[in-house]
Amino acid sequence: MGRYQRGYIYEAFGAFHVRYRLEEIVDGKLARKQRSHRLCPKDKTHPSVSHKSVRRLCDEFMATINAQVPGKPHEADVTVVGFWEAKYWPFVQGECKPSTIHGYSQVWSQRLKDHFGNMTLSEYRTHHGSVFLTGLKKELGHRTIQHIKSLCSGIFTHAVNVGVIETNPWHDSKVLGKTKRPGETKHYTLEEMENIITALVDHVEAQLVMAFAFFLGLRKGEIQALQWGDFDGGYVHIRRNITRGQITTPKTKKSVRSLPLIQPVKGLLSLWRAKCKAEQVWVFQNERGTSQDLDAIAARFIKPALTKAKLEWKGFQAGRRGLGTVLRKITGNSTAGRDVLGHEDEEVTKDHYEGALPEVARTGLKMLEAKTLSK
Repeated sequence: MGRYQRGYIYEAFGAFHVRYRLEEIVDGKLARKQRSHRLCPKDKTHPSVSHKSVRRLCDEFMATINAQVPGKPHEADVTVVGFWEAKYWPFVQGECKPSTIHGYSQVWSQRLKDHFGNMTLSEYRTHHGSVFLTGLKKELGHRTIQHIKSLCSGIFTHAVNVGVIETNPWHDSKVLGKTKRPGETKHYTLEEMENIITALVDHVEAQLVMAFAFFLGLRKGEIQALQWGDFDGGYVHIRRNITRGQITTPKTKKSVRSLPLIQPVKGLLSLWRAKCKAEQVWVFQNERGTSQDLDAIAARFIKPALTKAKLEWKGFQAGRRGLGTVLRKITGNSTAGRDVLGHEDEEVTKDHYEGALPEVARTGLKMLEAKTLSK
């Protein structure tokens, strides 16, 4: 049987609390840790530590502590850190893509582990989250803070869904005041991309990479995951993604798409195919016969050529942003860009995307092709 406790009642911060000890698993071993629990505010109903009503609240709470089986602490009194390590992190590793796992790991180690400290799931309150987020606004932008809040909410939502706690305190947590406005994201213009491809004239492999990024709006991982078998009938079929060296499915359901090969992609693809071995599987393949890391292509060919030509390197993602901007200008709407780039949108049909690309998207790419050929 566990040791019977009455608890030590004390006053702090205008309220009465009870101090007690709780058995927890620390580094795989059972240990007794001192904990406290807020009983009630100090007011006319509860005027002093010795008042009967305060002692009654204490006895009721301590009954739940004394009823616990030794070695099996009440789950709601598990620390947030303990819940992350034992339950949520294993869940994330089994359910999420490598890029998400990596991002969560960074946020946890850099921001959250120290913040949660020894606080238990049951002790954490909405105002704790709001104070924490508000403290980040001088250092971080709105989007980054939202990513941090999303992970925090995910942890507590999981705790609710597995029956450890009843409510998620992060639902109403927010930054108090204004946050930094996000800076402008960089993108390539059509003229810039044409200049870049010209600057890479001696490196058709690098030209094709940039053409995929801009003229078809492929993500870096989608380009890296392309195989020669993905091309047929004048289309490229996006069916896989490579993230942090791991082959995965595309980012979203709508990212599984088939795109028409337009110029200059088509011409560069033919040139590069002629340089590759007939048995080569990956479009961009290293000496080991596996997919080539695009950062290596950028470091070896793209960045030096752009520096020499006095052109700015804005990254692969700037190609996708550039395509979205161009398609919006030449079509007058965002529909073509949305479908070509594979963005999710609940207002459009989601379940037919294994078929042909929507007509408006094909039209947008053909208009872009005509624009490049007219120069």
